[in-house]
Amino acid sequence: MVDIETSDHADQSRLDFDQKIAFHTLTGELLHTTAKRLNLTVSEENTRCTLHLEVTWSVYQQLLVGEWMGLFANARTSETQMDFEQDQVIELRVMLRQSLIPTACHNGTEVELVLQTLLGDSTEAHKLRNSESWLVIEVKQQLQLSAELDGSGTLKRGYRTLWAGPAVVGASYIAARVDYTLKEIVEGYLNRREIPYEWITESIIRLTYEGENGTWIVLVRTDEEKQVCLVYSIFPEFVPEEHRGEMAVYLIEENYDLVVGNFELDTTDGELRYRTSIDAENAHLTMELFGQLFKTNVVNMDHYFYVIQEGIQEGFL
Repeated sequence: MVDIETSDHADQSRLDFDQKIAFHTLTGELLHTTAKRLNLTVSEENTRCTLHLEVTWSVYQQLLVGEWMGLFANARTSETQMDFEQDQVIELRVMLRQSLIPTACHNGTEVELVLQTLLGDSTEAHKLRNSESWLVIEVKQQLQLSAELDGSGTLKRGYRTLWAGPAVVGASYIAARVDYTLKEIVEGYLNRREIPYEWITESIIRLTYEGENGTWIVLVRTDEEKQVCLVYSIFPEFVPEEHRGEMAVYLIEENYDLVVGNFELDTTDGELRYRTSIDAENAHLTMELFGQLFKTNVVNMDHYFYVIQEGIQEGFL
């Protein structure tokens, strides 16, 4: 059953429903959820889209371990150590990333049209059902009151994340945050994962990455002045001149479907690379956030490795 509620203000609307939605992660896992409500607020300054989801305890563990939907350790408060009941559903409130609001409103800004887009089979739907298109802003669970409290009622307990806004996390988190240079963050992540690397310039790291489908060079570039961090996976073979046109067309089509990062082809020498980047000035870079940037990069290169290799050797026609 679908319930539509519109507030007194025409720019706020809510849709209550009950729909299974599986969000796919960057590593191919599925996060099985039950969507219960969609909220949409449209204004001249900002459009906000949130989903209310229910997940099992095991799916919640998937989110924590993979740090999906923005559940990075530094985005969670100390209350995240609480023990949720394993036999009760856990409620999530997730917010769509601002960069994907135009995708959600592709067919219109009415809340029911946004839901149709989310549940459809289009390219837009595929992007919206990517786990990294959303940020968890609240986690809670409904519990029965204990016998000492009469046992006749329920209460909800949980926590909000940094994505809900700095004010809700408390000053303790903000005071505890330490500012490291981008180089220190990158080195810290690679050292923690015991990934060998070398600095080839003052701002560029080079390492060799071995995926399931191939081995290639990864470059990490940091710019402290501009506060930008970029990760490049360099394909180990150059694209022959006779196949560069076909490869360029193929990569353009694939880039359209990629939620994070993009392929680049140097048409002068045939070098092919996959790039992910983050503006650390607007998004405080941490080892966890860099880890997602790095993991997204190498997972996508590994996913496309065979197709690119075949295209280099045989073309796409």
